[in-house]
Amino acid sequence: MKAAQAAGSPLETLPCVATRPELFGHLAFEWSAFRSLSTDRPVGMALGPVPWSSIDRFACRYHITGDEFDRFCDLIQAMDAAYRAYHERQAENAKH
Repeated sequence: MKAAQAAGSPLETLPCVATRPELFGHLAFEWSAFRSLSTDRPVGMALGPVPWSSIDRFACRYHITGDEFDRFCDLIQAMDAAYRAYHERQAENAKH
């Protein structure tokens, strides 16, 4: 982004900015949690999923229990599945 600014290109014309979805305010905590939890994923030949145990530890730290934990876990795992699918598509496209 700094390069775009230095070149005089408006940030809103960058593809990464122009196609960025708007985040609903009530999901800000979950998005932040996903970003933190993403650093705990195993890395090997392929991008691994965020471990359930990491999600559980994170939830315990923030006192997320019961139905709230189920919702939190579902959201994190759904974001993780979308994240991994995106990166798998990017890797496939790079091969062609």
